[in-house]
Amino acid sequence: MQLHSKKKQELALRLPSYEPTSIFGRFVIISIISVLILHFIAYVTKLPPDMEKKIPAIIYIVVIVAFNLAVETQIILDNILERFLPVPKKIKLRLFLQVGVGVLFLIVAHRVIMAVIEPKLVLDNSRSGVILGMAAGLIFVQMVANSLTMTRITRKWLNSQEVIEKMKLEKLEMDYNSLQDQLNPHFLFNNLSVLKSLIIYDPDIAVDFTENFTDVYRYVLQSKNKKLVKLKDELDFMKAYFALHKERLGEGLMLDANISSEELDKEIAPLTGQLLIENAIKHNITSKETPLKISVVASEGYLVVANNLNLRTTSYSTKTGLRNLVRRYEMLTEKEIVVQYDDERFEVKVPLL
Repeated sequence: MQLHSKKKQELALRLPSYEPTSIFGRFVIISIISVLILHFIAYVTKLPPDMEKKIPAIIYIVVIVAFNLAVETQIILDNILERFLPVPKKIKLRLFLQVGVGVLFLIVAHRVIMAVIEPKLVLDNSRSGVILGMAAGLIFVQMVANSLTMTRITRKWLNSQEVIEKMKLEKLEMDYNSLQDQLNPHFLFNNLSVLKSLIIYDPDIAVDFTENFTDVYRYVLQSKNKKLVKLKDELDFMKAYFALHKERLGEGLMLDANISSEELDKEIAPLTGQLLIENAIKHNITSKETPLKISVVASEGYLVVANNLNLRTTSYSTKTGLRNLVRRYEMLTEKEIVVQYDDERFEVKVPLL
C-alpha cells in the first residue's frame, strides 16, 4: 500500500532527460543553432572562390557534431556531479568542476572544428574572424547549457535552504512545546506540595484549596497548546491563582495589579504571571507581621511583576519555573526578560508581544 504519493519535481529542479524524445529535441535545436552560426560566419568573412555557393557537407557534419557534443558533455557532467556532489554539498567544488570541465571541452571542440574547416573554408585574411566567430558560437551554446544548469543548481540550493530553515523552525517548535510540557508537572508538584502541608495542618482549608485548585488547573490545561494568550486572560488567571493562596495565607499575602485596558489586548506566554507569583510565594516568608506584597504593572512594553524580599532561610527549588520562562521567551522574541533585585526588592520584566 502506497502511503506517500510522489511529488512531480518542478521543471527548474529536474536533471536533463535521456529519453529519445529529449535527446532528439536537443539535437535538433543545437544543430539549427550551429548551422546558423556557420552561415553567419560564412556571410561576414571572405570564403574561397569555390566555396562561395556551397559549403562542403563534411564541415556541416563536424560543426553539428562538435556543438552537440559540447552540450551533451555538459549534461553528462551535470548528471555525474549530481550523483556524487549533490547540491548543497560542496557547492563551490561542484561549480568549479561544472564550469572548468565545460571550458576545457569548449577548447577541444573549437580546435577540432578549426582543424577541419580551416584548410577548406578559411582564407588568410579571414582566419581571425572565423576563429573568433566559431569560438563565440560555441561559447553561446555553452552559456545556454550552463544557464539552465546554474538555474537548476541555484533553485535546488535555495530549496535546500528553505528545508533547513523549516527544520530549524520545527525544532524550535518542538523545543518550545517541550518547555511548555514541563510547566504542567511543575505546577502540579508545587501545588500538591502545598496541599500536602495543608492536609496535615489545616484540613478544612485543604478542602477549599482543592476545590479552587481544580478551577485554576483548568486554565493550565486549556493553555497547554497555546504559544501566546491575551494579557487579560493571563491577568485573570494570576488573580485566581493568587486567590487560591490568599485563602490559606490570609493577610500575609497582598496583590496590587494595575494594568490599563490598552495593555490588556497585548499577548504574553501562558502561565507567565502565575510562575512569577508562585516564585515569590515559594521563596519568601508570608505572615501578618511581614506580608509579601506583589505588584503587577505594565510599563513600556513589559509586564513588570515585583515583590518585597523577606527570603526563607530554607527553600528547596529546582529553578525550573524562571529558567523555563527565560528559554521560552528566547524562542518567541529578541527582547529579553529582565531580572533586577537588591536587598529589599525582586523584579522581573517580561516583554509584551
